[in-house]
Amino acid sequence: MYILKSLGVLALATSVFAQNVTYCPGAGVCYAVNVPAATASSGSGDIYFQISGPSTMSWIGLGQGSQMTGSNIFMIYANAAGTNVTLSPRLGTGNSQPSADTTAEVTLLSGSGISNNMMVANVRCSNCNSWSGGSMSLTSSSSAWIWAYKTGSAVSSNSVSASVSQHTKYGDITLNLQNAAGGSSSNPFTTTVASTTSSSSSSSSSSSDSNSDSTTDDGGAPGRLNMVIMAHAVLAPITFVLFFPIGAMIIRLLSFKGVVWLHAGWMVTTYIIVLGAMGMGVWIAVMTQQLDTYHSIIGLVVVGALLLQPVSGITHHLLYKKTGGTNVATYPHIWWGRAVVTLGIINGGFGLQLSGNTTKGEVAYAIVASVMWVLWMVVIVFSFTRGRRTAEKDTIYAVEMRNGNSSTERIRYPASIRRVSPVRENYGGNSSNEWPKAQDSRRYR
Repeated sequence: MYILKSLGVLALATSVFAQNVTYCPGAGVCYAVNVPAATASSGSGDIYFQISGPSTMSWIGLGQGSQMTGSNIFMIYANAAGTNVTLSPRLGTGNSQPSADTTAEVTLLSGSGISNNMMVANVRCSNCNSWSGGSMSLTSSSSAWIWAYKTGSAVSSNSVSASVSQHTKYGDITLNLQNAAGGSSSNPFTTTVASTTSSSSSSSSSSSDSNSDSTTDDGGAPGRLNMVIMAHAVLAPITFVLFFPIGAMIIRLLSFKGVVWLHAGWMVTTYIIVLGAMGMGVWIAVMTQQLDTYHSIIGLVVVGALLLQPVSGITHHLLYKKTGGTNVATYPHIWWGRAVVTLGIINGGFGLQLSGNTTKGEVAYAIVASVMWVLWMVVIVFSFTRGRRTAEKDTIYAVEMRNGNSSTERIRYPASIRRVSPVRENYGGNSSNEWPKAQDSRRYR
């Protein structure tokens, strides 16, 4: 696992977001935290965090603490005009609606707002090392946080104490703030300064129509992350659910000169796409600290296992040209490929669950994947049955028999000729005048 993390870090070496710790629980929701170098050095001061997610969410929240009771919570939701976000600091009081906190020193920064169907809040907090009910070390390698979001109709309020409905999903995470330390930017989540920013620096901050244009031009880290997640979520399922089974069926259903090269080219191209999807997956897992999840681990195992397929495939082909039949590489190539691709299809479902996809999306994937897999199995059974009939019909036997001159002759004949030929030969006084029995002959192919 340390090796995987090291590879992920290398992949991110040139990223301008390397000083941020990011976590995305799914459904397009992401959280990012940055601890400036000065704060990391002194142990107190400002920290920055970003909350982002689809504008179709009712609200999204991030909190400091291991549970709702006594936690320091920050919620965002659409303002009354639906053009910007309201940042609402609250204190967790148990399994009830958290109450507004008027002591939180937070500022809504530039880059915050609603744009491209995403609502984003870039926040500076000046007293997040302690609050009424708890505290947090800003240099901790295992800081406790909680998260939650609510799907449904927008809150649409400018009030920091607006009534909100209970969360749809929630969870807790541990963030290594030492990995989030670094930089001296006054807003580490944007690369473009917005034209207008929130002027509020009071104990609580909310949006107003005057700062509704405070949106980042490039969407920041979560914007890019969501695009990569979308690309990964499209490419990986297509390759395992469609491309690999189709490539396997090509060699079973088609019969023409060069079909083996069509099969090989199709599979290699598909594997290249898989490598690209895997690269995206590793990047996502590092950014969201999810390299140790079952989806990530299974994905890496599947992609690594598929490396054996080209080797076993080429070996099978070369030996087949010599022997004309199955060989030591045939069944490993066939069954290893089937097992690994099937595992990849199942892992696609795990990925949907990890990303917090909708139930309809998960069901749709399950239906398409199941239909395609069953079709693949039907083709395998059909091809196997047809192949056995053809092999029996076209089997060639080689028989050595001694004639009347005491010399040996080799006769090769297809098994099917016994069923259609009336011809009989008498070899060396063989009065039975019958064809040699197949079990007494040497099978040629």
